[in-house]
Amino acid sequence: MTERNKMDFSRGISKELKEEDKQEVHYSSYLQLEKVLNSQLLLSEKHLGKKVHDEHLFIVIHQAYELWFKQILFELESVCDFLLESIMDEKKMLVLVSRLNRVIAILRLLVDQVAVLETMAPQDFIEFRDLLAPASGFQSLQFRILECRLGLAMVHFNM
Repeated sequence: MTERNKMDFSRGISKELKEEDKQEVHYSSYLQLEKVLNSQLLLSEKHLGKKVHDEHLFIVIHQAYELWFKQILFELESVCDFLLESIMDEKKMLVLVSRLNRVIAILRLLVDQVAVLETMAPQDFIEFRDLLAPASGFQSLQFRILECRLGLAMVHFNM
């Protein structure tokens, strides 16, 4: 085998190995949809023996809030990393501004999401509210972290 043939052969093997090592990525497995879509556990079904319809909406809305809080914190951490650099070039400044605009867009989405929650009548919420005691959205750790990152001092709230 000539030297050139050896190189071509080795490239072919390494290409084949790399393709074999790659596993196909599927939408549902990449997003771990089985975990996400099965994480709405209705307390009404467990404790009352029947599903209270709007409890599902309540859980989905609040899980979505938590996911968006996580993304906001991720973006803000990136922005803070940029700001800690002693010198920032224009390209990084554009990325920083883009990420802050993303945070603003997410915050707008979170406000708009309240409209979906408002489609739940108070009497529908009351059907399962007692099952949540003493749980409260004010217990959201990510929301508290977000408040702190945005400048609210820890003395302003009790946990």
